[in-house]
Amino acid sequence: MLKNFLLTAWRIMVRQKAYTAINILGLSLGIAASMLIIIYVADELSYDKFIPDVDRMYRVTLHGRMNDNDFNIAVTSGSIAPALLAEVPEVESATRLNMFRTMPVQYEDKTFTESHFLIADKNFLEFFSIKVLQGDPQNALSGVDRVVLPESVAKRYFGDENPLGKILLRGAEKSPMEVSAVIADPPANFHLAYDMILSNEAGQFGFDENWTNNNIYNYFKIHSGADSDKVKVALDGFVQRYVGAELEKFLGISLENFYAAGNKFGFQIQPVQDIHLRSEVNEEIKPGGSIQYLYIFGAIALFIIVLACINFMNLSTARSANRAKEVGVRKAVGAGQTKLILQFLSESLLYSLISTFLAVFIVLMVLEPFNNLSGKDLNLGIFLNPLVILALLVFAVLIGLMAGSYPAFYLTSFTPSAVLKGKVRHGVRRSSLRNGLVVFQFFISISLIISSMVVYKQLKHLQDVNLGFEKENVVNLYHTMSLGQNGKAFKDALMNNSEFVAASFANRLPPNVGWNSVFRNPETAQDFMCTLYIVDEDHLDAMGFKMADGRFFSKDFVSDSTAIIVNETAFKMMGWAELNGQRLSGFWGNNDEPVEKNIIGVIKDFNFESLHQSVRPLIISLSTVPNYEMAVKLSPGPVGKKLEVLEEIWKKHVNGAPFEFAFVDANFDALFKAEQKMGNIILVFTVLAISIACLGLFGLAAYTTEQRTKEISIRKALGATVPQLVTLLSKDFTLLVLLAFGIAAPLSYYLMNKYWLQNFAYRVDISLFLMVLAGLLSIFIAWLTVSFQSFKAAASNPVDYLRND
Repeated sequence: MLKNFLLTAWRIMVRQKAYTAINILGLSLGIAASMLIIIYVADELSYDKFIPDVDRMYRVTLHGRMNDNDFNIAVTSGSIAPALLAEVPEVESATRLNMFRTMPVQYEDKTFTESHFLIADKNFLEFFSIKVLQGDPQNALSGVDRVVLPESVAKRYFGDENPLGKILLRGAEKSPMEVSAVIADPPANFHLAYDMILSNEAGQFGFDENWTNNNIYNYFKIHSGADSDKVKVALDGFVQRYVGAELEKFLGISLENFYAAGNKFGFQIQPVQDIHLRSEVNEEIKPGGSIQYLYIFGAIALFIIVLACINFMNLSTARSANRAKEVGVRKAVGAGQTKLILQFLSESLLYSLISTFLAVFIVLMVLEPFNNLSGKDLNLGIFLNPLVILALLVFAVLIGLMAGSYPAFYLTSFTPSAVLKGKVRHGVRRSSLRNGLVVFQFFISISLIISSMVVYKQLKHLQDVNLGFEKENVVNLYHTMSLGQNGKAFKDALMNNSEFVAASFANRLPPNVGWNSVFRNPETAQDFMCTLYIVDEDHLDAMGFKMADGRFFSKDFVSDSTAIIVNETAFKMMGWAELNGQRLSGFWGNNDEPVEKNIIGVIKDFNFESLHQSVRPLIISLSTVPNYEMAVKLSPGPVGKKLEVLEEIWKKHVNGAPFEFAFVDANFDALFKAEQKMGNIILVFTVLAISIACLGLFGLAAYTTEQRTKEISIRKALGATVPQLVTLLSKDFTLLVLLAFGIAAPLSYYLMNKYWLQNFAYRVDISLFLMVLAGLLSIFIAWLTVSFQSFKAAASNPVDYLRND
């Protein structure tokens, strides 16, 4: 019987080619889009799941507040891991690591910059169960200056040679490192990334174990069945015993008084498997994802597949007049309703199965472009799993049943006498249901249109926002510490060339300024958490900063070596009204005791971090030459030749360090890659959703015109013009779209404001114009969709329809 049902369904599909093509196209697009999102979500959810015992692994993070400025960071004291092992019975093992993002490494005539250069404890490989391909796993990170390379990095440096025992040179000092092991490349779904891993016993990279110096990533694993809350209690005890003692020693303030002043300081524990999607801390080793985005994409996948099913239903009911006669004849000759329902469900199942296989082909074709769009490296390997194949077939059956249920029960409910007399029922209840489905389709489509517009407008705003300085044509030059004694000569060479306007050394350049420390106002003995920015005298010209009061550093003042500059936020936070000989005390450089410095100027606020947060208090100190990075302001005009000249001058003054740079404006744009990817994905699926919704609207338009052909013919015979008839037929659809807009607009406004825009300190307002534009766009799309059917019906010859009656 099933074979007969499927054979009949196939014949109907072949006979109605246009109808079949539209139905399969709509379902295929919906299923393909949902599959892409499911693959994306599955990959995001797989992070760190491959690590054995990951459910027992945690990372320690730091959460605090000083002077109403919150800080939540992934780095903590290097003392934590040893203290956990020594004092907390629940802890089975612990490990630590640190990272350098721009470490130059040289082998013979090859020099590369490693962006994820880790320094780790000797048990790091064992802790994360990292596979060692060559070398001794137990001693790979034991000893001084021993380095472990991932397989791809080893091949990059040594080709097919055996890397074990080879010597690499790191940093500006060209310190030697011996390759002790080769490990597997880090999986893409690992929250850590590493190009090289250096042993923690390497002299200058030994971890600082002061409890108030926080620059180390601490991980620990608890025993099976142990309570992680007890570790949290132990960490609170560490704050009381150890952090409190250091506050007393270095700042002369007790922990109780520190808290009484409204400050906070505490360690938290974070499950490793939550780091990628649920982390809300700064200074992550690798950019994380967002569980909110997964909820958004999951909802989009669900909505798109529902839209595809609605589209199928509407197209089926649009053909109801023709199929109703078939049902009437079948019932008249004895066919039962159950068999007729099975017949229609068989048709929808056949549509669904064909569409699913076509969707797999579509996904295969667009997966690479989707990877480029999303920044992923997804593949179809998941579909080789027999369980996944079975799940896909079940998915196709469910889609078929869901899409075919309404047409099956609706069409088979016609009575033979009514059908054979040409009186197909189309009561208010069913009409309301169909209209409700179209409203739902455009509710989803309009919501996605508004969301896409808001995302685009916000990202455009971030590119155009006034940062407080001139970010254009400023080159961020790296590895400048490698200049050594040639730092001044290199800078002078740049200033003697007309291609460059200004040049200045700095510890880091915006938006990556992030050295934080505690400073004290000697007059009030009040402490403040501020960011330290170390620059030379020419930084004002190189970056285009503006002074609010006082002056900037100058070579004409020898005393500037003991002077500092603060930004407007820091000046206001400290309660000063005017610049008048104020001083600040702090730990500048490597001094063990606090030193007071004079404040000679107040610089206007500028953004030195991500635009996700407002400008924080900043202290600017005078640097030595050279420093870690350099700002080079290019002269106006094409930059190609200027960069060539810059590289040529660089090579004359540095010995072997790579010439690497970025533009400051590009560095700011890079901070919002996640949002840009999300915006691109939403835009693509918005177009898909609108396309599928329009197919559904096309089906309803076909249904309506089919039901109203007699009315149209009579109106035309009585003198109605084609434009009047088109307007008449389109009016109802316009009302449906307006109703959908009335629901979608306020809901989208609320959700985008509450769950997305709030993540930015500098955000746009969702204007009334944007909302109206989205509504007009949806109405325009709807009119284009129904105009073909409306015009076709309005332009028809009324005699062709009236003579049958």
